[in-house]
Amino acid sequence: MYYQILKAASDEIGWVWKGAGKQVRLERIYLPGREKMIQRILRDFPAVGKRPRKISGGLDRLMVDLCLGKERRVDLSLLNLSGLTKFSARVLKETLGIPRGKVCAYSGLAERAGFPRAARAVGSVMANNPFPLAIPCHRVIRADGTTGHFGGGADMKKRLLEREGIPFDAAGRVPPAYRVALGSPRRANGRS
Repeated sequence: MYYQILKAASDEIGWVWKGAGKQVRLERIYLPGREKMIQRILRDFPAVGKRPRKISGGLDRLMVDLCLGKERRVDLSLLNLSGLTKFSARVLKETLGIPRGKVCAYSGLAERAGFPRAARAVGSVMANNPFPLAIPCHRVIRADGTTGHFGGGADMKKRLLEREGIPFDAAGRVPPAYRVALGSPRRANGRS
């Protein structure tokens, strides 16, 4: 198991992964926080090597590009989703449907995932997203257009959205033209 920490503009991002070559799987992505990133990584993954190691396959460039707001996609097979509940995995997969340059309300994402009364639970999934940037939880906002919370802090969430071309009005809200519904809701059993 390995880790890497990089700067992307003014933000520091890190990740832990297993494997080598084309068999790399990300275990977790880290955003800035109150505790030093390396301390969080070593606490969460005690088996990680003590020295950073560059991830292969250009994935470091991909992660930096995502942090800079560029249009990039992450193949889900690169993410170790095995530790997620079915609910969390479903919500995070639906989050991938929010296009760059748009946002969706927690309630809208809950409805799209087939759980229309689960906006708070969706908020908890976003707060615990192990793969921020790769799964764009920063694109999920409150119904009133304000950003809500974010693992890297509210300022970082706003910067990420602005880098993707999303403006904010004088009250700090995303204008309605940048908010989307994700289409028809799915039933919780997986069928549309």
